[in-house]
Amino acid sequence: MTVLGLTADGKKIVLKTASPTTYSSPGVSVTIDEVNRIDAVIQASIDSGYFTNASLCSASGNSVVVPVYRFNYGAASPGPAVEVPDGTDLSGTTITVIVIGT
Repeated sequence: MTVLGLTADGKKIVLKTASPTTYSSPGVSVTIDEVNRIDAVIQASIDSGYFTNASLCSASGNSVVVPVYRFNYGAASPGPAVEVPDGTDLSGTTITVIVIGT
């Protein structure tokens, strides 16, 4: 993890990457050791064709739960993103979060 900087009121801005193996609802738990409390998740992403964003995440203490979604439709017929099922193999993916915390 990397401390990117400080806010005007002294809170840390931290970037953390995680490489989960399998998925379990409600999401992948990512612990940010640089802070004791997460005040905001300002960015969240996952690669390899999956989807998440900061507005979907929840934080408690110094951990963020990152739900993972996929778009489950053919190119000709758009539809909503759906949460990946429990047990989905996420090895080889990288989750990146940026948080503000104290």
